[in-house]
Amino acid sequence: MGVVIEKVPGGLSVDGLEMFNGKCGCTAVLPCCHSWSKVKKSGDTVTYTGKTSAPDTKDNFEWGYTVRKDGTTVEVTMEDARDKVIFSGVYPPALEEWLARGWELVEKRVEREDFGLWRCAACRWLYKEKEQATPFESLPDDWKCPVCFAGKDAFEKVG
Repeated sequence: MGVVIEKVPGGLSVDGLEMFNGKCGCTAVLPCCHSWSKVKKSGDTVTYTGKTSAPDTKDNFEWGYTVRKDGTTVEVTMEDARDKVIFSGVYPPALEEWLARGWELVEKRVEREDFGLWRCAACRWLYKEKEQATPFESLPDDWKCPVCFAGKDAFEKVG
């Protein structure tokens, strides 16, 4: 049996891993983040391209990978920014998730660096565990977003 690829709202599910299209959701609170992501299928290849860098980011880098299983190839390319403050796009599944499902690594282009990222659903501000030196889960329940004052429960893990 081959790899199952299904349409899901806003993207594709590939072997049970979801990849989504997304675009900047500009808010009145913060400036535009210019982020986006696009996933498409052409033949036996699924391509994900994403961008988090913006005109005001200075520390940009590119990372990505290519994996293959049962004749299906997934190619991921991400133009990322270490100094991003807000982010409205959607990251692809981590390489380790593909490998855990039996996918073969064909190529890895630079390591992804952003982990421990939590995004405020109200204003898209990012809580970066590496910079804050405190795991998000360890914050008190009454902790609030420093930008829009949304509660901790308004945050979602994005990286």
